[in-house]
Amino acid sequence: MKRAGLLPSGQGGERRVGMAQRGIPGSGESEAWRVDGAGPGGVPRRAALALPLLAILAPAARAQEVEGMPATVEVAGRRLVLNGTGVRRFLGFPVMRGWLYLERRSQDAASILGSPGVKLLRVRYIVSVPRSRLVSGWEDGFREGCGCEMPPEFRARLRDLPAGQMEDWLFLPDRAEIAYAGEAPVRVTAQQGTSMLASFIGPDAASAGLRQGLLGQS
Repeated sequence: MKRAGLLPSGQGGERRVGMAQRGIPGSGESEAWRVDGAGPGGVPRRAALALPLLAILAPAARAQEVEGMPATVEVAGRRLVLNGTGVRRFLGFPVMRGWLYLERRSQDAASILGSPGVKLLRVRYIVSVPRSRLVSGWEDGFREGCGCEMPPEFRARLRDLPAGQMEDWLFLPDRAEIAYAGEAPVRVTAQQGTSMLASFIGPDAASAGLRQGLLGQS
C-alpha cells in the first residue's frame, strides 16, 4: 500500500512516514492528561485542561535521563519505563527522534500492539515541517489508514512545526490521544491508536532505524 509522508523516502531501508507519524482524528480533553507536578519551563497556561506529557514528569534531576528524557514517567495512574529510543534519518541526517514508554519492557512489536496497557510515544521533530506537508501527508494517511477523510478539528490543529517541536502520543485501553507540547490533546479510537503505533514499530514501519530503537533492539 502506498505510504504518503511528511518527508521523502531516504536511504538504508527508510520509507516515507506513515499515518502514525502525522496525527489522528478526533478532539477532546482527557483526565489522563491531568497529572501532578510541573515540567521544564513551568506549567503551561492551559495546564488545568491538558498538561502536555512533556511536563508531567517528576523533576528530571531525580531521574536518570536517556537522550534528554527520563527513564520512567507517571501517566494515567501508571508508572511507565523507557522501552527504547531511536532516530529516523533522511540521507544520513537525523530528522526525528522518538521515545517509547511501556508498563513492561518488550522487544516484541506484536505483543506491544496487542497489549491493552498504557503506552506513551514521545516524538521530537529535529527539523521543521511546513503545514502544507502535514496537511497533504495526513490527507493521504487518513484515506489509506482508515478509508476516511481528515476531520475538520484535526485539520485546524495542524500548523508549521519548528525544529525541536515535541509531540506526545498517549495510548490508553479505550482511546488514544495526541498533543503538541503546551496544547490540549485530540482524541481517537483505540483501534486508530494501534494503527498509529504500528506505523512506528510494526513490520511495515516507515523507519527501520527508529523501529529498532523504540523496540530496544539497537
